[in-house]
Amino acid sequence: MTKLRFAAVSFALLAGAASALRIATAQEATGVCALDAAAPIEIAAVDDDLELASMDGRRLALAGVEFPSGAAARETARRFLAERVGAGRLVFLAATSTAPDRWGGVPAGVFVEGEGNAAPLVSLAEELIGAGLARFRPDPAAFACRNGLLATEAQARRRKLGLWASGEYHIVDAGRPETLSGQKGMVLVEGVVGTIGEAGGSLYLNFGPRRGDFAVVIWKRNLETFARAGTSPRMLTGRRVRVRGLIDTAFGPRMELVSPAQIELLGDEFLDGARRP
Repeated sequence: MTKLRFAAVSFALLAGAASALRIATAQEATGVCALDAAAPIEIAAVDDDLELASMDGRRLALAGVEFPSGAAARETARRFLAERVGAGRLVFLAATSTAPDRWGGVPAGVFVEGEGNAAPLVSLAEELIGAGLARFRPDPAAFACRNGLLATEAQARRRKLGLWASGEYHIVDAGRPETLSGQKGMVLVEGVVGTIGEAGGSLYLNFGPRRGDFAVVIWKRNLETFARAGTSPRMLTGRRVRVRGLIDTAFGPRMELVSPAQIELLGDEFLDGARRP
């Protein structure tokens, strides 16, 4: 059965975010973003979960890539992968770990030949996201790639490519919490942080003054992780941010953040260049 893993495990892939940040510097040199650390590998097939099966028996899960849930969109992504890295194709692999995840996939960066004879090798994740066939997924393995993948996603969104041509994948206004009801899978929410609250072991970023307004929840034990990435949640009052994750409506529309890769600090413009009203 196909795994829509982002929704199914409620960000289980982010559970190692703190340890991922501790090795972020090393990842820049040897992780999924590093072409100079990549080794050639032959691909056997693209499987039903949109993972790459290698000739040596590994299953490669593209780090930082969240595929769509719809059957038609997934089939489009599968065809793209089959054309770029189908059976017998040689790619260059940069894996963060030789140990597979709970589904048997190895989180990996994959590089392929670019378009044209003189083109260098390019990131397969960036190609997918840049074509609007997938979105950035803030898992720990892809933390060092975050800025590049977000910029690529922003360009695809601005050009309304692939998924971004559909209203299903629009960025939700935090000021309209009623629109968050029933949202499935990873959701992008954007707005201005109004107040910061604390209760027990949690920090709350409140995007509105009323009970039932959208809020972000961060466990205090994870705050050091954010600080190491240069983001201090306690200093976000009045700042416009974009967050991505799963929506919990049990106590009002909330989103738990466990990794700084889930949050983008925005200025007076959208990340993709669209002027604010």
